[in-house]
Amino acid sequence: MSAALKPRDDMDARIRARRARVRAEAVKRRQRRTLSLFVLLLLVAGVSVALRSPLFEISAIEVRGADGRRADSVRQAAAISKGQHLLTAPLEEAQASVEGLAWVRSAVVHRAPPSTVAIDVTPRRPLLTVETSTASWKVDEDAVVIAGGQVSDAPAINVGDQKIPPLGSTIEDPTVRDAVVVHTRLPAWLRSQVAVYRIAGPRDLWLRLMVTDGEGESSDPTTVNVRFGTAKDLALKAEVLRVLLPQAVEQQRDLDVRAPANPVVVDSRATASGSG
Repeated sequence: MSAALKPRDDMDARIRARRARVRAEAVKRRQRRTLSLFVLLLLVAGVSVALRSPLFEISAIEVRGADGRRADSVRQAAAISKGQHLLTAPLEEAQASVEGLAWVRSAVVHRAPPSTVAIDVTPRRPLLTVETSTASWKVDEDAVVIAGGQVSDAPAINVGDQKIPPLGSTIEDPTVRDAVVVHTRLPAWLRSQVAVYRIAGPRDLWLRLMVTDGEGESSDPTTVNVRFGTAKDLALKAEVLRVLLPQAVEQQRDLDVRAPANPVVVDSRATASGSG
């Protein structure tokens, strides 16, 4: 009789053991949920305390990469005030606003705990002056209009009556962009002799060179007008000018290097209307 009951006793024991394991796992799950809820409550409480803590009130807006009036304009554009909370200050909106300034190439706005907002600014560098018949504008190497006025010790791009876009915008005219590219890529010896870049027509760029003979500072420079065309074949055109400029100066002639494989030395009177 007892032998007949033994398999049933074994089964009951296995069932009891399984039920015990299920109860233990349920207890562990409840403990994990309780612990997770406790941690979450601690985090919420910590954030709540931090948001109310005066320790994180902004006490300084630090601008790096600009000073004086420019730094003031950056702070004004960022629109972040002392006393705002460091954790909730709208940094992305501030960064977009600062990058909207015409002279700013890029900006990064970030928190510097416990109470400072730092704004790192990379300014645009004025490269050339764009002159219209009524005004002058500073542009950078991307042909972005930075500010009004003239860049000292740099030639101007004369665009006549062409309309200039608003501050912070890029000049899209291809010939103006050619002039910027030419200026940045000309060899130093030639770039230093450019007095004016002139836009005579679509893709028709002229260079007015003031060429010295190298015999002393008292030597008067000679004006040579160069019809350059576009920025295409720039290196070859510069090499052609290196070879032909002495002849042009000696004969008081102008040059046309639009087709650098077939350059032309011309009478300066024939180019006067185009060179301006």
